[in-house]
Amino acid sequence: MVLLYFLLLQVPKSSSVVGQVESPAAKYYLYVGEEGDLQLKVSIWGEIGMPGLYSITEDVDMATLISLAGGPTKNANLSNIKIMRSFPRPEVINVNMKGYFKTGNRAKIPFLKPGDMVKVDGTPWYKVQEVAKFITEATITIGVYYQLYNLLKNK
Repeated sequence: MVLLYFLLLQVPKSSSVVGQVESPAAKYYLYVGEEGDLQLKVSIWGEIGMPGLYSITEDVDMATLISLAGGPTKNANLSNIKIMRSFPRPEVINVNMKGYFKTGNRAKIPFLKPGDMVKVDGTPWYKVQEVAKFITEATITIGVYYQLYNLLKNK
């Protein structure tokens, strides 16, 4: 609770209002639970089991969010996960989860902040597979239409 007040008092005034203090980060906070636990909203997109918007506590890191969201899919590129952070200044943080799996050093996995957006892209091989799949389906469709055209033309 003290952290919230400290954070809100240190932020330049903007559009969202919490009590009498305005803050651009305030719109990302919400209070839930009987104990008034501070929750933050973060979103996760891409090659994840259940992408979407999540409410988490302040002590959740990126690896925990990925687990909460159903884990990575088999096509996830874990060596280049991006965190888009808009507060206090816009930045993109690249995280290598494969490095964590090799060393077990959790210190390089960042904790999430209010409004963070995590994006897990597919591997380059996955993208090649998607293009090949599209070409295969397009070829089959064209072949079927061509056969139907020839059948109707010969009647």
